[in-house]
Amino acid sequence: PQRTMSTYKLTYFNIAGAAEKVRLAFVLTGTPFEDERVSFDQWKEMKATSKFGQLPLLTVDGGAPIAQSEAMLRYVGRLGDGSLYPTDPAAALRVDEAVGLAGDFDRSFMPGLYMALRPKVYGFAEDFPKTPEGQERIKAVRTAFCTETLPGLLDQYSKLIEERGGAFICGAQPTIADCILLPQLSKFTAGYIDHIPTTCLDGHPVIVAYLARMNALPAVAEYYAAAAAKK
Repeated sequence: PQRTMSTYKLTYFNIAGAAEKVRLAFVLTGTPFEDERVSFDQWKEMKATSKFGQLPLLTVDGGAPIAQSEAMLRYVGRLGDGSLYPTDPAAALRVDEAVGLAGDFDRSFMPGLYMALRPKVYGFAEDFPKTPEGQERIKAVRTAFCTETLPGLLDQYSKLIEERGGAFICGAQPTIADCILLPQLSKFTAGYIDHIPTTCLDGHPVIVAYLARMNALPAVAEYYAAAAAKK
């Protein structure tokens, strides 16, 4: 009997956040999916009954929801022709190395991001980001990240891209690691994070060229053009 195509629904907020890498994996594998975007008010009603109380959630063929965006990313990366996340152990190891490096990058910026979003985690009062002291502290942490930490992280990425042929982070073809890097790096030039200058990547031409290359991939360009048309 003919095998029917699976159906996929990805549920997250109407932001890039933790789900964008999974969306990009669907796009790059050419896999149709339902891109469900919920409001924060809807999430308040859903949270108590959602798996682990978190988003994103992935539903395959209407089954039980799966949580954890990196698990989803690896799963989706094996769809299509499977090139986003190769089955060859040595090739997968190179991809996982780059995914781990991207995780280091995220953890480096976490204090600068979450001091404003979740101040209690860092021992501050809920209203800390709205106080003059809080605003100064957040500005100082983010400025220090941009001037002291970010250049070294971008150098690591640049070196890896160049060592592996100059196209993508793991070689001549995009992988799930690139699905992480594109939204991760793009947010630094988007202008919505206070005290992060949109020019902060300009001193790293390998990164600027890499982002242009990623955005020029036909499937990615089409995806973002469609997203822009909806706004």
